[in-house]
Amino acid sequence: MDLSKLTRRSFTKSLAAAVGSIPVAKLGGGLVRDAKAQAPQAADKDEVKIVKTSCRACIHNCGVLAHVRNGRVVKLEGNPEYPMTKGAMCLKGLSGINALYHPNRNKYPMIRVGSKDENKWKRISWEEAIDTIARKLMDTRAKYGAEAVFCSTGGGGNPAFRSISRFCNIFGTPNWYEPGCAQCYLPRTLAYGIMYGGPSTSIADESALEIYVPNTPMKSFVCWGTDPSYSCPAGGGRALADLRARGARSVVIDPRLTPDAARADVWLPIRPGTDVALMLAWIKYIIDNDMYDKDFVMKWTNLPYLVDVKTKMFVRPNELFDGANPKEYVVWDAKTNAPKTMKYPWDDALDPKLEGAFKHNGRTFKTGFTMLREQCEPYTIEKAAEICWLDPKKIVEGIKIFADGPSGLSLGVATDQFPNSVEAAMGSVILNSIMGYVEKPGTMMQRFPNGGTAPAGSLAPRAQKCLPPSQLAKRLGGREFKGLLQWDAASPQSILNAILTEKPYPLKVWIERSGNKFGVLGNASSWEPAIKKLDFVVHMYMYPTSFTTYADMILPTTEWLETNMLIDCCNYVFARQAVTHTYETQDETLIWSWILRRCGELGHEMCQKAMDPEFMGDDLPLWKTMEELLDAKLKRHNVTWEEVKNGHNPIKFMPDDKWAGYYVYKKTDSKTGLPRGFSTPSKKLELYGEVFINLGRTGAPYAKQPLAPADKDYSPLPFYMEPVENPKAEIAKKYPLVMTNGRLPIYHHGTLRNNPYSREVYPLPEIWVNPKDAEKYGVSHGDWTWVENDRGKIRAICRVTEGIPQGIVYQERFWNPETLNTPTRGWKEMNVNVLTKNTPPYNDVVGTYTLRGFQVAISKADKGPEGVLRKPEDFSIWMPDATVTESAEPVYPTYKNEGK
Repeated sequence: MDLSKLTRRSFTKSLAAAVGSIPVAKLGGGLVRDAKAQAPQAADKDEVKIVKTSCRACIHNCGVLAHVRNGRVVKLEGNPEYPMTKGAMCLKGLSGINALYHPNRNKYPMIRVGSKDENKWKRISWEEAIDTIARKLMDTRAKYGAEAVFCSTGGGGNPAFRSISRFCNIFGTPNWYEPGCAQCYLPRTLAYGIMYGGPSTSIADESALEIYVPNTPMKSFVCWGTDPSYSCPAGGGRALADLRARGARSVVIDPRLTPDAARADVWLPIRPGTDVALMLAWIKYIIDNDMYDKDFVMKWTNLPYLVDVKTKMFVRPNELFDGANPKEYVVWDAKTNAPKTMKYPWDDALDPKLEGAFKHNGRTFKTGFTMLREQCEPYTIEKAAEICWLDPKKIVEGIKIFADGPSGLSLGVATDQFPNSVEAAMGSVILNSIMGYVEKPGTMMQRFPNGGTAPAGSLAPRAQKCLPPSQLAKRLGGREFKGLLQWDAASPQSILNAILTEKPYPLKVWIERSGNKFGVLGNASSWEPAIKKLDFVVHMYMYPTSFTTYADMILPTTEWLETNMLIDCCNYVFARQAVTHTYETQDETLIWSWILRRCGELGHEMCQKAMDPEFMGDDLPLWKTMEELLDAKLKRHNVTWEEVKNGHNPIKFMPDDKWAGYYVYKKTDSKTGLPRGFSTPSKKLELYGEVFINLGRTGAPYAKQPLAPADKDYSPLPFYMEPVENPKAEIAKKYPLVMTNGRLPIYHHGTLRNNPYSREVYPLPEIWVNPKDAEKYGVSHGDWTWVENDRGKIRAICRVTEGIPQGIVYQERFWNPETLNTPTRGWKEMNVNVLTKNTPPYNDVVGTYTLRGFQVAISKADKGPEGVLRKPEDFSIWMPDATVTESAEPVYPTYKNEGK
């Protein structure tokens, strides 16, 4: 089978040509059909039925109206009922029909035949595929331990993110990872979760809900390392455009002149990797100029509490006063000039000092506020301007716009992609909090209720109780990078090292669910020798990618138009429902469950327990259909999945004026009669992060029992770390330019590079080069350009533009499906992740490596890579398969223990 150049001929014919005399399995052997799972049918032939669903071409879940005729989707348009998009759709979503009917869809389970260097595949049944995988897993477990199996996910479009950690916890391996994770979103969810106890302010991840509230009083907003007009144009991009139209001012911190930057009142084109230096300068300026909300900082943050300078931990009352409560905190009382216990939430009899250093019984104390001020002290506006390559006047102008609130600072993925990741997220929490931009109308830090339903990403519960503590202790990277506990994840670079060295133990089997790992992993070349060492590799995805060429088995997964899921959006739950179904594709949430069920049949004790509803409880037993899972999740609302998708789509939870529930921290706790505060140890905003010290030492609050400490304490305050590769380093003599990357509105992560319409719009990756740099290094607009460093050498098309500052270049990650069957396997020609860095230094807390802010050189190339497509007519080979005219019913494996 040629993975890259299939035409509209039937898949079976193409397969037969590829495998020669190898027999192709017949349809339907050993399979049963579930009538409940049939896709919606039009009432009469040729009648068009409009079905409400939701897109998943990226992590935004935009509402869609799918037009279906005779079982075939013929048109997509936005659903005006969807509060975030109001009927808008972007190119990624509108590519859904082509993705669904792409001639290169993975249509049936396939197993490799012959050697790994031969592109030969045999069609098998789902029953055989699941049985083969389960037997391989059980054999590996018996020989090496469950930890020798690892899994991965990511790449966009994952409808039930937690199903992979659920699988690993039940099977007993502590090892799974996502290429993003520490490099995408986890640093922000961790910082906001541990310091605030609420969601982050990420617009692209649908967290900054205030921007969708009608008539929000937001006067300004800051997009820091985020580009909603590119990453989620129909949702967040549209909402920010509406805010600007109503007069809201904006600041954008981004080295690229994105549409959001072009429309901003202040654009700060920062040197990649230096964001924390700028954040510290913002904090210092706000404090020095008394621009912060002093009353809020005093009463609702932990900054007035006393810190022992030696231990860096908060002083507890029982350390100073006999019989005092060790769970409370101490302030320095100006009235008595002595330390006093501060009762929650506040004691009017005290006059706490917000700032100062104090001596008591031979110990030195400082307030958290003082510790923060001292941490920021070196970062003057002038110093930050020098580090970040910015105009100091523009920095101040941006701060003043932010201070003219109500406002909010949204942090994006850019700061997640260098070793200062968690510190940047901490800085964003501090900036929002010291301004008092927390749970007020017009601010982004909000805990709006969602009616008690599980969000889409948590539909499959994690089943953490199933992983034994002895296995958790074996998690690769788990001791050093305890922040990964928030997602139950392992460290990808630790997994890579274990494969190559077989230390601390060997890894043998890889089950991968996502697109192209070689397109999104840092220093992609380092993974090629690793994957070749493994005994068995499974790839579950919608179509072949570079990763598929290294796999032993292919499992075909559903596109979003074939998927059933619950979608939270503001005050509603929408149904993403399968509007059709093609071939033998399956929802990946089911695939993980089926493998576990078969492992249970083969004798895996925990898998057997997981089939018992009494043992699993709220975590739910293993399921055989999505309808079974969805009905279980909806049971608490006294509604079935069938009722939701056919009559109650969407479900509204409460009146809109009650949904936007502001000042949650002030609401009375019925158990205590006191304000609820925040979901943190102090019930205050933890801006001095003792919580990070405890995380590194014990794993709290995520570990159920203490774990071995990390190599060193995590910092309780953000600190700046200069990129190890930088313009002043020795490496810059050879590689003088700073490289960054980022999203475009055409693609999401590694997806859609095989979409003919997307590739017509953006056929090849461009490297953005400032005119002065283009002249200096001898490249012109439209030239093929070499881009290189010590890790590799790739090519791109030169775009000469003033939309990137001098000394910085930008290139979007890319891979080429058209060259899958060549020695490059489609990922070596123009993939910026050939150049990125996955070696130390790492972020102390989560292990983030360097995807942005590293050094490269550019030069003119004589020509482009062989075999890549560029002209619109070239992409006709990927036009939708017109032979798929009817909806096919999904097929399911039969189980021996149906009574379970």
